[in-house]
Order: sequence, then structure tokens, then C-alpha cells
Amino acid sequence: MNRTVVVLADDPYWKTKIDHAARSAQASAVFISDPKELAKAVETGKTALVLIDLAVRHEPFAAIAALRKATKTKGIHVVGWCEHTRKDVEKKAMEAGCHEVLSRSSFSQHLADLIMTHALPGATRTEEEEKELPEE
Repeated sequence: MNRTVVVLADDPYWKTKIDHAARSAQASAVFISDPKELAKAVETGKTALVLIDLAVRHEPFAAIAALRKATKTKGIHVVGWCEHTRKDVEKKAMEAGCHEVLSRSSFSQHLADLIMTHALPGATRTEEEEKELPEE
């Protein structure tokens, strides 16, 4: 079963958040910061999902297009995220081949579900109720 999530991001906040979500879904995350490394990182054959911060320093659109055109990798689900005001970036990402482009807040909210859906197909996420602290 493919349980690797390849992440193109250079922001420590997103790296930490994604790593935590991947580990909680019993998946591993491979982080890269340069779009030129994307094809090599995905080639392992164990990749279930590619997550791309569309605000990385180097434009990722050519790398997304190459990933989607390659025979070995065209079936991998690609999700990008960016500021909700950047409709131009969203459009470029969709044209390059992203399956979904989410706003930062939506991406953050649905991150665990995205990883569960693609790294552990058929699994369901359960929420535990928070236990109330005893009164002192």
C-alpha cells in the first residue's frame, strides 16, 4: 500500500503540520523545497499523495505539469494550497494539473482527511471526545 506523502513546501509551519498529520495516519512524509526535486521524490512508487505549497520560492507549475504527464506518476493525486486571494495562482495550478487547489484555511482544516483518503483508502477518521478536567 502506498503510504508516502510527498510535500513541496519550504515553510516550517506547514512542514510540521503535515508531518504530524501524516504520522497520525501511519504514513510518511517526504519534504522537498525545490520543484526540480519533485519528479525524483515521487518516482519511488510508494507515493499516495503530493501536496504543494503554491507559495514556494520557485514556481512549481512546470514540475506539476511534468508529474501529471509522466506515465508512472500521472495517477497520483496532487493538491495545492495558497492564499485565498490568489486566484491567478489557483488558475495556473489547475491548468498545470493539480486535482485540487485549496485555500490555506481549507487545506489546514481538511489536511488529515486528505491524507487518510489517499494514504489509507477505506479508513475512517474518528474523533475522541475531550475529557473534562476534574474540578479542583
